[in-house]
Amino acid sequence: MLRTQPSPGGRPMIGIIKSSLPDARNLSAIEALNAAAQLGLKGLLFNSLYDLSPNLDPSEMQTVRAEADRLDLFISASLGVVNPALPFRGEKIAEAGAGDMEAGVRRLVSLAADIGIHDLFFVIGMIEERFSETVTWQVQRDAVAALILRCAPLLRERGSKLLIKTHEEITTAEIVALVETVGPDLLGVAYDPVNVLCRLEDPVEAARRVAPFAVQVHYDDAIVRFEDRGIRRFLSPAGEGAIDWEAILALMPKANVWIEMHSGQFAMPVFDPAWLRLQPGIALNEYASVLAMAVKFGGREMPWDQTRPTDRLPQAYRNLLK
Repeated sequence: MLRTQPSPGGRPMIGIIKSSLPDARNLSAIEALNAAAQLGLKGLLFNSLYDLSPNLDPSEMQTVRAEADRLDLFISASLGVVNPALPFRGEKIAEAGAGDMEAGVRRLVSLAADIGIHDLFFVIGMIEERFSETVTWQVQRDAVAALILRCAPLLRERGSKLLIKTHEEITTAEIVALVETVGPDLLGVAYDPVNVLCRLEDPVEAARRVAPFAVQVHYDDAIVRFEDRGIRRFLSPAGEGAIDWEAILALMPKANVWIEMHSGQFAMPVFDPAWLRLQPGIALNEYASVLAMAVKFGGREMPWDQTRPTDRLPQAYRNLLK
């Protein structure tokens, strides 16, 4: 069964995504587990099952599971990019399936379930996928839904669930529609509020939309700042940005919390009529809310080094573990 792991005080599990650990690229799976434990965290989310074993060797993955158990850590993982309509984005998944993305998803779900990982999050792609002129955004979303439905018997048999992340390319309304299409028993939500700003959604209002389906939430903070042709999202230390974490966590009291230090600074040409026409679902009140965040930040210089995301970790720890 899909589960969260509450802390002794009854709060959801608080862990970290492997790539957000200091020196993450040089850490093996075992070293990353020990690093998370030493930080006082209760879980580690691997960016890929290939992080546990580059060859997806079941015995190596069982060794990682055993170390997580020894350290009393909850573990989870990402599938990566799942987009059958643009298969070049999901090469590692296809590699797991001998060149077939669906076979790769099936194999990865089964390997994860064998070591007790039953919640695997994924994204559909990058921000440019939304504006693709060769494969429409609707076609891409439909292809994802169809793949999940074909995998439904396996997911139910293994007690597993895929989680779609609120990423830069997708709105929360589109995510809710996907969940309703395939069923909440098969698809949940990994809510990442710094990303919804890129779709001009208010993070708290977006949280209300996905809260019934949220299994995990990704913890970071961000601001938006005016620039020549619109606004741009920048990342900030927790508590110094525009994300109302108290309100969001209250809406998702059972969701596991994963610290994720983002690095992308995305531009939104919010005054460009052509760009706005491509996104007819933007709500006026939320558009105004995001612009108000930019007004509040004003013309200040960016005080945080965007190339050093792990510099923000100590403040994230303090805010979450207090």
